[in-house]
Amino acid sequence: MSSIAAIPTSHGDPGPPEPPDLSTVWLRVFLEVARHGSFTVAARTLGWTQSAVSRQISSLESALGGGPLFDRLPRGVRLTEAGRALVPHAEAAAHGPVRLARLADADWIAGSSRPEGTLLDAAARLGFRPRVAHVVAEWTAKQGYVAAGLGVTLVPALAAASVRPDVVLLPVHAEDAPPRAVYAATVRGRTLATAARAFVTALREAAERIPG
Repeated sequence: MSSIAAIPTSHGDPGPPEPPDLSTVWLRVFLEVARHGSFTVAARTLGWTQSAVSRQISSLESALGGGPLFDRLPRGVRLTEAGRALVPHAEAAAHGPVRLARLADADWIAGSSRPEGTLLDAAARLGFRPRVAHVVAEWTAKQGYVAAGLGVTLVPALAAASVRPDVVLLPVHAEDAPPRAVYAATVRGRTLATAARAFVTALREAAERIPG
């Protein structure tokens, strides 16, 4: 994890400075708790245990200097001043394009353990080596690992529309996104059937809609 600093909550200033580079997971959990005003409801929404949500919030509070982001009430929680100051930054960081380096300390589910693998090559360009916890070749199987809380993974943009509902997708920053080539293999010298031609056309049109 990169260097961390606390967010000041002084009055009369133009506003708090940009917070340090924080775990995207912490920020998403923080926003769910803030949205629902409850650790229990946030945990249910995320599909986690309440204790797991509490640990994520405690880690975020520690990273920011130890001050509370929520007031614990008899029924639910309420944002503190520091928590309210963090919300806009958390929303921008959690839902905007992700820099891969933000996930340098995460457990990764990779498609290959080879040095030239898509993930490893992209990480090497950014100066870190991902901690590969699991190697799973099929991207649909990777989603199951992610949903089980075993790590994070890269998903092809072409497959984003069919991601399972208990997995959250975050766009990767254009400068960090690893290149990926997709080919349609056909039999040399054989005329494609009508259905096959339609499929190749649909594949090409889908690829053209992907940014970059």
